[in-house]
Order: sequence, then structure tokens, then C-alpha cells
Amino acid sequence: MDFLAKNLRFLRKRLSVTQEEMASDLDLKKSTYASYENEEGNTPPAKTLYTIAQKFDVSMESLFEVDYSSLRDQETLRISDREIYFPVSVDLTGTELIDVVPATYRAQAGYLSDFSDPAYIRSLPKINWDMGTYEAGSKRIFQIAGDSMLPIPSQSFILGVRKNYEELVNDQAYIVVTHNDILFKRVKKEGDIIHLISDNSLYPPQQIKADDVLQYWKALKAIMDIPARPALSVYDMQETLQDTNEKVNMVLKKLDQIHS
Repeated sequence: MDFLAKNLRFLRKRLSVTQEEMASDLDLKKSTYASYENEEGNTPPAKTLYTIAQKFDVSMESLFEVDYSSLRDQETLRISDREIYFPVSVDLTGTELIDVVPATYRAQAGYLSDFSDPAYIRSLPKINWDMGTYEAGSKRIFQIAGDSMLPIPSQSFILGVRKNYEELVNDQAYIVVTHNDILFKRVKKEGDIIHLISDNSLYPPQQIKADDVLQYWKALKAIMDIPARPALSVYDMQETLQDTNEKVNMVLKKLDQIHS
């Protein structure tokens, strides 16, 4: 049985997206997209189908082969010798739970190697935490390490929503998953190059190829511990350095006057 039309309706409604919004995202007329959700309607061309699968974070073939409405109480379904992951977990009340990737080396190394493994995803901690954020899409929480994005401190938790390359917005902060690392940076697209920029200006920008990025998660919210005492902000450090430079220049100027 072909579940495509049924799945498109189910997945769209689960994300609280209208047919008009879907059509706009796909650069289609509403009537064209509406026909895809009709069992007697049209089948999307391959490029459109790929974009739809990316938006819903599922495989293209599963849109035809899996009845997603039957997976409300399941996370996976075996098709032949493959296990298809259904990317939403819910509690007993039906509230969506969000996967959490801790900042430990073991957790992040595991994510880099097994982020597409259903068994690994099932093993991640899960919490109900959306903080009033209603942006549609698959969500995940990453704990960050390091001070490159101060004033957001190390060990903070970042709530992200899954995005693809075409949806990236320059200067927006993202969790960027590469083959080797999980990074929290602002991004800037330039052809096939992604510039990764830290809010802490003490860290120089990085450049990576777009093809080396496995996942993008747009940063929506952050939760962090309250520090025991006030921390020196990047702005304060810059002011201190500027003041120091001015004083050094004054000393050098006086030395020049003495020697002249």
C-alpha cells in the first residue's frame, strides 16, 4: 500500500504547518501541494519529494512504505532488514519529548558516530522542554563546552530545531555537527564554504566545507546555571585590553619624547 498522501497529511499536521505554508516552503501553488495529500492526486517529483523528506526528517522511501500514524506509540519500525527511526518520542500524556546530547566526550563521540542509529537515539536522555518555542521541526538539545560563545557559558544546554543548508540564515547561531565535532557557532554561507564565527572575539573564525557538515540545528533557546559570582564579560575584557593599549601607547610616547 502507498502511504504517501496519508503520511504527508499526518506529518504536516504534527508540525502544525498549513498547506499554504508547505506550498510556500516548496515554492509551489497551494493546489499543487494539496494534490500530493490526496490519494487520487499527483505524486511529487523526486526533487520535491527529497525536500519534503528533509523537512520532516524522514527517508524518502519511508514516506511511501511506512504508515506514520501507526507509530504514535513506537519509535522504530522494521522494514525488510532496515530499521526506520521515527524522530519523535512522547510521554504518557502524548507530550513530545526532546533528545538531549550531553557535553561529555563519550556522549558527543557517540553522537558523531551513531546519530543515525535508532538504538543510540533511543538511549539519549529525553525531557519535555520547549520553553514556549513553537517553531515547527524536529528538535534536539545539545550541551555545549567551552567559552567561545560567551556570554552563553560552557555547560549550557541549547535547544535546536533541525535545518538544512538551504534554510540557513547568515549570522544566526547553530549547532553544527561535522564528522569530527559538535560546534556551537554563528554561521555565514559563502558558496560551498561555511564560516563559523564565535561571539567571543578572542576565538578566530573557522571555515569548513558545506559537504563536511552532517547536521544543522538552529539555536532557539539556552538554559544555563547561574554563576556563583559575576563573570568578566567579553566586552569587559575588550575594554580592559583597550585601556591597557592606550596606557602602553602613552608610555611609549613619553619615552620617544625623552629620547628625542
